[in-house]
Amino acid sequence: MKTVTVFTGAIALLAVSIAAAQAPKTVWEGVYSDAQAGRGKKSYIANCAACHNEGLQGGDLAPALKGEEFLLKWNDKSMFELVDRIQKTMPQDNPGGLMSAENADIVAYMLQVNRMPGGAADLGTDAAALKAIAITKTK
Repeated sequence: MKTVTVFTGAIALLAVSIAAAQAPKTVWEGVYSDAQAGRGKKSYIANCAACHNEGLQGGDLAPALKGEEFLLKWNDKSMFELVDRIQKTMPQDNPGGLMSAENADIVAYMLQVNRMPGGAADLGTDAAALKAIAITKTK
């Protein structure tokens, strides 16, 4: 009987671990590092600020990358959708001209400016991992 209880407990623990591993993450769970956001700020200023402005508030020809407008546009979309859009369409004068890691750094900076917390690891560039991260307006 004791062996069955231990075995049942182990299976339950495994099921909880698998469920936790498969649960989608959100941007509120520290999906980028502060160091990455620092690199992203430099890249943003060099490649994005001319159109989106230095404060990410947007301009005549480019949308805001922070605040309510940004959050409403991307709410309930995956991180992959945002990163992929940036990768394929930005910068406007050289679409696709930045490396994937540099785009991830810029997105990390955007998350930081939008007051989403940093974590221990950098935001990666793997499509499957990015698809598992939900952009949500609130926690």
